[in-house]
Amino acid sequence: MGRKIAGFFNQPITRKMVGVALFFGITIFILISNYSPEFVQLKPDEVAQRDIQSKINATVIDEIKTQQLRQQAAGSVQKVYQEDKFALSDTYDEINNFYADMKKILAAEIEDDDKAAQLKVLLENINIKTDVFQPGYTTSQLAKFLLDKTADDIELIHQNSLTASQNAMSNPITAEALAAAYSQIIGETEQKNFSPEAKDIINIVVINTVRPNLTFNQEATDLAIRNAIEAVQPVQKTVKAGEIIVRQGERVTEEQIALLEQLGMQKTPDNYVTFIGVCIFVVILFLLMIEFLRRYYQEILNNDMLLLLIGLIIVLILLIARFISIINISDHPEINALTGYLAPVAAGSMLLAILIDNRVAHFITMIMAILVGLLFEGNGLFYAIAAFIGGTAGIYRVYRVNQTSDLARAGLYIAGVNILTIITLNLIGGSLTLNLIIFSIVIGAINGIMSAILMIGILPYLESAFSITSMIKLLELANPNHYLLKKLLLEAPGTYHHSLMVGNLAEASAESINANPLLVRVGAYYHDIGKIKRPEYFVENQFGFDNPHEKIAPALSALIITAHIKEGVELAREANLPQVIISFIEQHHGTSLVKYFYNRALEEDRDGYISEASFRYEGPKPQTKELALVMLADSVEAAVRSLQNPTPDTIRNMIKSIIKDKLDDGQLENSPLTFKDLETVTKSFCKILEGVYHKRIEYPEVIVKEFEKRRESNGNNDN
Repeated sequence: MGRKIAGFFNQPITRKMVGVALFFGITIFILISNYSPEFVQLKPDEVAQRDIQSKINATVIDEIKTQQLRQQAAGSVQKVYQEDKFALSDTYDEINNFYADMKKILAAEIEDDDKAAQLKVLLENINIKTDVFQPGYTTSQLAKFLLDKTADDIELIHQNSLTASQNAMSNPITAEALAAAYSQIIGETEQKNFSPEAKDIINIVVINTVRPNLTFNQEATDLAIRNAIEAVQPVQKTVKAGEIIVRQGERVTEEQIALLEQLGMQKTPDNYVTFIGVCIFVVILFLLMIEFLRRYYQEILNNDMLLLLIGLIIVLILLIARFISIINISDHPEINALTGYLAPVAAGSMLLAILIDNRVAHFITMIMAILVGLLFEGNGLFYAIAAFIGGTAGIYRVYRVNQTSDLARAGLYIAGVNILTIITLNLIGGSLTLNLIIFSIVIGAINGIMSAILMIGILPYLESAFSITSMIKLLELANPNHYLLKKLLLEAPGTYHHSLMVGNLAEASAESINANPLLVRVGAYYHDIGKIKRPEYFVENQFGFDNPHEKIAPALSALIITAHIKEGVELAREANLPQVIISFIEQHHGTSLVKYFYNRALEEDRDGYISEASFRYEGPKPQTKELALVMLADSVEAAVRSLQNPTPDTIRNMIKSIIKDKLDDGQLENSPLTFKDLETVTKSFCKILEGVYHKRIEYPEVIVKEFEKRRESNGNNDN
């Protein structure tokens, strides 16, 4: 009997049914525990079905009248300005720089036509405010005018430009008063006994450079508004126990609902209808999850451990949210209502993105956000929206992390998004006050930081419990202090640097073909660790030493070379490397032919007994884009490094030849790489390797002298 029961529970369908029942039951329990029969939930304009009385004596705030007084106080505050002490000097600098450039052009020993062209460009570089001043002459005409003027004439125009700017900015100028300043400049210039062209130049230069010398101080103005709002005392009124808040048959107003919230009476009743509704709703959400996985992620649906992981994360987030829902953070109902924004949905979203898949995380985030909206009393829609946005932001930040510090920064990013979202939702709800803004900032920040801490704390345990190689695990393996990488560096330094180069090559093109750059990089680091066993037999580690292959038969050489795959797998398993990394060791050569020793064997074979199969790697061939990328990068890097005089053309031809050879040999037939992907990879490899093997250019003597002049000038300035 016991064996039958054990066999029954070992059936996959049984495990799934038990898991579904547990998930469904726990979720229903968490949601239903939030409902209580002694409270009410009313909506504006709803007709009250009974008298609703206060059960306590309380002093409450008349939010509507208080808000009206605060708005009046904020509207009466005048804008605050502050003097910009550098405005006039900055204007002088711009005018002086303009005329300095003009004089430099006029003094240059070049043709007049070239001078005119350069003057025209100089004038056109000015942002002429045509809506304020319309010049009477074109820039070409003004350039020709300047060519005919003496240095004294130019200096006179220069000084009058400075005088016009000084006269205009001697009065207080705000951004709103700039138009009046422009008019003053135009009027004063018009009165001068100058030619029309000179007046145009003065107006163009001065109008372009004059600026406000009084700047609007947003911070001081906001502070004055805040002080004015805070100075308004809340309008209070006393409610007696037994006092009727809402009478039967009356339409419920927003003021009455606000009053009920402050009295702690505005909640949802717990009854059988509510229970049935919650059950049906959870079933709908559950079926949506199953259908989503069935359509797009059948492999997850067939994996009991991954399903358990998803359910565990959802339940964990709901339990934390339920605990938060019973916390009162303030005696003020409007502040206490912000508790719903503390639900750390983003933590679950980031865990799902890191451990499973970012698209699955997006969908489950939506489910968790909806459940959080049901879990908290008050405006559930706003809580759900904030949870979904925060969770989505978290997914974006951890989708492909490059270093572990990105996880901590994700918390700050989520905090910023939360703050903006909560304030925006309060604006939409029409209940934004100074206190709400402050508490919104605090709660948004707490949510983001708490989500990151929760995610970082739980992640290692989930990785270990469910044997998942996440981005974080990959980052740990990418650390050069990993003992296998240190051993590779010390015992096979050539192979180590070759692996780094392979990683750089493969990673550079991974993103463009929708492959995982971090996985590619880490896989490349470890793909050749088997060479630690016999490093001297591999050309990259032969630094001026005799080649040991010259003393042994080609067949034995091929056996030694191909053995680094098996030996690498053994080292990887001893180091408990994840299977996804071991696959790079196993598949980075596929079933390729060890051509060099095969050809040597053919030359020495006089009886025709050489078998090509004995000179091939055991495989298997690469199964994923990442594995195929490392195979190509490995072959390309080794081939290009062997070139005597690498040029862009020889590098490009070598890369194309290697990739074509892999295609013709069938090594890429099991990978999902397309011809378009291979073209992208080829371009990426060429760009990287051409940069590595580029030749330095000789700088012309003129440029060298110019560099020396600048260096001397900089040295004088430093002194």
